[in-house]
Amino acid sequence: MSWTALVAYAALVTFPHENVQYVVNLFCIRYTHRRVYQASAVIAIAELLLLTPVLWRAIARQPARRTIAFAWILTVALMWCIWRVFTANNTELVHFPQYLPEGMALLALTLSPADALAWVTFFGGLDECFQYWHLMAGRPVGYDFNDIYMDLAGGAAGIVLAMAFLYCEPARLTTWKQILNRRGVRLILALAAAGIPLWWSGAMRLYSNPAAHYWFALSRDKPPQYWYVNPLFGPHKFHELSPVEGPVLILATLALYAQLDRRLRISAVPARKL
Repeated sequence: MSWTALVAYAALVTFPHENVQYVVNLFCIRYTHRRVYQASAVIAIAELLLLTPVLWRAIARQPARRTIAFAWILTVALMWCIWRVFTANNTELVHFPQYLPEGMALLALTLSPADALAWVTFFGGLDECFQYWHLMAGRPVGYDFNDIYMDLAGGAAGIVLAMAFLYCEPARLTTWKQILNRRGVRLILALAAAGIPLWWSGAMRLYSNPAAHYWFALSRDKPPQYWYVNPLFGPHKFHELSPVEGPVLILATLALYAQLDRRLRISAVPARKL
């Protein structure tokens, strides 16, 4: 898959968001929210049960199969934690399969888990920009770091799955300097760094304030408490990541998956055949 095809896929799963949400609402009206939420959970579990044996069979030939297996278990655990902590209802689980193909494609294009996951984060951020500033313009909502983190986890699953079908072998540790020099990683770090002077100068606010003058705010609504239920969104008690928590958690997770870069050499074919 080329970068052009990847961008086309990202656009196709981003711009129809409002239409997809409308269809889901129709299903909820016809079958009730409870049944739709139950069906969403069943579909998510079925996809996981299908992918896991596929991955297990594929990594049998891999010299780094233990590392790949551990990365898959870690990613599944991460998705479970996200479901328990950051989701309002089970239909949000669609973020995982939506970004799984992007993770697979990006690893094939970059051969770097850290770089691929950074690009997944960037595309997930653009997705939320479209929703926050266009679809939800003027409404009391926040820039949804919860959704971006779900996108990241789905992309991570795609990266680990792609590793099983490429060739991964233990290698000498890649330095942090080399990882930080990758284009996607540099882009994410530059965006995070740009937020500091914007906030410091007052051009950006974490939460909107009608009495203040600023360029933009990362949230137009502050959650009433750390854990809460929003009946409009769904039945789960969840936590909404703040404009500070979101970037910190995303960067920490990128650093965690960068360990795959440090310990593995990934190629399309075994090194002896290159």
